[in-house]
Amino acid sequence: MTENPENTIPFYNRLSFRILIIIILVLLAGIGSTIAYYLSSQNKTIIQSRETAIMEESEVLYMTIKNNMLAGEAPLAVDLFRSFERSDVVKALKLYRKNGVPAFSDNSTLKEVNDNLGDVFFTPKTDFMKGETIDNPDFKKSVQNINDVFVRNVDRQPRSIVIYKPLINQPKCSQCHGLDHVVRGVITISSSVDDVYKRTGENLLISAGIYGLVVAVLTVILIIFIHRVIIVKILNIGTVVESVGRGDFKVRVSLKGNDELSSLGSRINTMIKGLNERFKLSKFVSRSTLDHVSGDSDIQLGGERVNMTVLFSDIRGFTSFSENRDPEDVIRILNDVMNLQSEIIAEFDGDIDKFVGDEIMAIFEGEEMVMKAVSAAHKIRNELAARYREMDPSQRIYVGIGINTGEMIAGNMGSGTRMDRTVIGDAVNLGSRLCSVAGKNTIVLSEFSYQYIKDRVDVQSHDPIQVKGKAKPVTIYTLRKII
Repeated sequence: MTENPENTIPFYNRLSFRILIIIILVLLAGIGSTIAYYLSSQNKTIIQSRETAIMEESEVLYMTIKNNMLAGEAPLAVDLFRSFERSDVVKALKLYRKNGVPAFSDNSTLKEVNDNLGDVFFTPKTDFMKGETIDNPDFKKSVQNINDVFVRNVDRQPRSIVIYKPLINQPKCSQCHGLDHVVRGVITISSSVDDVYKRTGENLLISAGIYGLVVAVLTVILIIFIHRVIIVKILNIGTVVESVGRGDFKVRVSLKGNDELSSLGSRINTMIKGLNERFKLSKFVSRSTLDHVSGDSDIQLGGERVNMTVLFSDIRGFTSFSENRDPEDVIRILNDVMNLQSEIIAEFDGDIDKFVGDEIMAIFEGEEMVMKAVSAAHKIRNELAARYREMDPSQRIYVGIGINTGEMIAGNMGSGTRMDRTVIGDAVNLGSRLCSVAGKNTIVLSEFSYQYIKDRVDVQSHDPIQVKGKAKPVTIYTLRKII
């Protein structure tokens, strides 16, 4: 069973994981900042509305208190303050003299009024309002600037809004209170805003919950969408590419749709088709041709002189062998023999240059080229003898092999539109001639090849023979065995 490629990749390197991170960051940055902006605006509006309401309430209270602080109405004012303290209208409502002492806490103001009037118009009181002296910058600022001071105490519990409102010494009050001062006292109104901040906190929690749920749902939806629309297609393409890498050119990318990945799949299918054709064509050309084609340089006609070993192998008596057999049977046996020789030649690093009927031409390169060619020929002879040993002697398959070493011209031969990469030259022709004179299961070596390996083989020498294309007789050897 083929392992899922996705399972071999660490999760933090997977494309789906990286896309997930990007999505979450985008959602957090995009939706989060938008929700944060509107939530901040909403909470700010709620707080501002509450502060405006407190200011309006304080103004009403101030007017009520001021009207009750007219001449001779102090007892009513005291009752009014006590009534407000018992109610839920405000958290605290106090009146302080301009020196910070609570009003109605003693008879000093009453004595001052009687002195200003020159007689005892008001009887000293025995019922006083208790309170502590106030001494803070906001209170003093209100007295000095004769202006309202608005203070937000929202950094600690309980949260509150405190308003300092100076009580002005009006002309009709100056008869009793004198003309040497403008501020008679300061009214402090304290209202709780815990409920407002509690509400904004609840809004924050609810919004965070909704935001988290929306991000989670959108993330899941996008992950499913991306996985199905992108990741699955990429894995499909990856599986096909992996199969092609193993040599399976029948697979195809199967993607529906009209998007970029589907278009990529179509292009990959076209590429696989081309690779399949090239793979099939590679069976018709030599390895050296494939290496040459795979290079970066342009393919041009021409060649170069190289020293190589050439091996020719020809089936002996194949024409008579084929006369009494069905064509299908002939082709099957021929392919079997050719396949056996091809595998052995490849085993010894040989390169089949071409097939000519029932003949094979192979070349060998490198320092051990002669020994490799002789080893391949020796194994071909032994393998064929073993494979067809059970056949009637008259029907057995035999080969004759000729091997020669020398300088040859290797390159591209032909025309600009149709060329063949091969080797030519007198050394090649001699190898072909030696194959022609080789008997059944006989391996003939030229003098040039024998000199390379004379200490590593057991051969039988022969009198020089005359071959076509040579003015002088050629010395040959037949291989017995490899030492």
